[in-house]
Amino acid sequence: MAPHNNFDDVRRMRAAKNQSLFREVNERVEGIAQSFNLDTQHLDFICECAHTDCVERLELSVGEYEAIRRVPTHFAVAGGHEIADVETVVERTGRYVVVSKLGVGGEVAHELDPRQAEHA
Repeated sequence: MAPHNNFDDVRRMRAAKNQSLFREVNERVEGIAQSFNLDTQHLDFICECAHTDCVERLELSVGEYEAIRRVPTHFAVAGGHEIADVETVVERTGRYVVVSKLGVGGEVAHELDPRQAEHA
């Protein structure tokens, strides 16, 4: 494999690991919202982008977040936070963007998905 591809793989793996940490926090937000029957309200989820210093908040309903989470390689990020060489945009709304991890990053995201561990 060419060195450039190895570099891309490292970036994709690192981004997926960072994003998976943010996803775990949002899983807890969603769980709390469901326990208080807040399913129809917009809640503040944290941006699941690969930027470790990001503090953006995204307004999503539990249903919107669930639709994103049905696919282990999908993440909700703020507009402009997508990174072209590690992910691809699959949906754009006025409040958030849904990205899908590419290559080895998708594999890492799938492996680190807490919902996958529940079903193993």
